[in-house]
Amino acid sequence: MSSPAIQALLKDGGRYKADIVPDLEKHLEDQLANGTFDPEANLALLKLYLLHPSTSNITGLENALLKGLMAYPETHFSMCMFQIPEKYHADLKPVFKLSQQLEMAKFKTFWKEAASFEALKKAKGWEEKIVDFVASVVSNMYRSIRADQLLELLNLSAKDLDARIKKQGWSRSKEDKDLVIVNTASFESASVEVKGPSNLSLDQYKSLFFAASTAA
Repeated sequence: MSSPAIQALLKDGGRYKADIVPDLEKHLEDQLANGTFDPEANLALLKLYLLHPSTSNITGLENALLKGLMAYPETHFSMCMFQIPEKYHADLKPVFKLSQQLEMAKFKTFWKEAASFEALKKAKGWEEKIVDFVASVVSNMYRSIRADQLLELLNLSAKDLDARIKKQGWSRSKEDKDLVIVNTASFESASVEVKGPSNLSLDQYKSLFFAASTAA
C-alpha cells in the first residue's frame, strides 16, 4: 500500500498530473534502495509517462521493471510491460531477457546474466526475492532433488543451503543427506537423472508458474 503522502498525490485527478512524476520517480528509487514495493504507485508512474510522453525516461521505466522482476510470480512485470511503448524496448532488452529466463525456468542462465547486469545492484534484496521464487517453482516441479543441483538452481553456496531448507520447510533425506525433500506430495522424484528446468516446454512451465503463484 502507498504511503499517505503518495496516496495524497494520486487522489482524485492527481494521478493524471505531470507535476507529480518527480515525486513518483523518487518514491520508486526509494523502493529499490529500501526493499519496499508499491505496485500501485509504480503503475501510476508508467501511466503518466504514457499521458505525458515528454516526462518519460529509460531509468524510470527500468526501475519499475526491476521491481516487477522482484515480484515474481506476481504479474506486476507484465502489467508494467503493457504500459511501455515499443520504442523503448531495445533500451530495456537486458531486463526483458531476465524476465523471459524466469518465465522459461532457465534459472542457471538467469543467474549468470544477472551477475553482469549493473542496474540490479541498486535493487536491495533482489537475490533473496528471486531465490524465493525459484524455490517455489522447485517445490512444484520436484519431490526431491540432489543438493548440488539445488545449489545451482538457487545460486547458493553450500554453507547457505541448510538455512534455505529450513526457510522453505524442506528436509534432507534420512537415507541420503545429499538428497533434499522439497515436496511431500506423491509424484515423480527428481533425484534420478534430473534434466533441469531449462528443458521444460512453455506450456509445462505455465502450469508450474500458476501453481507457484497460488501456493500458500
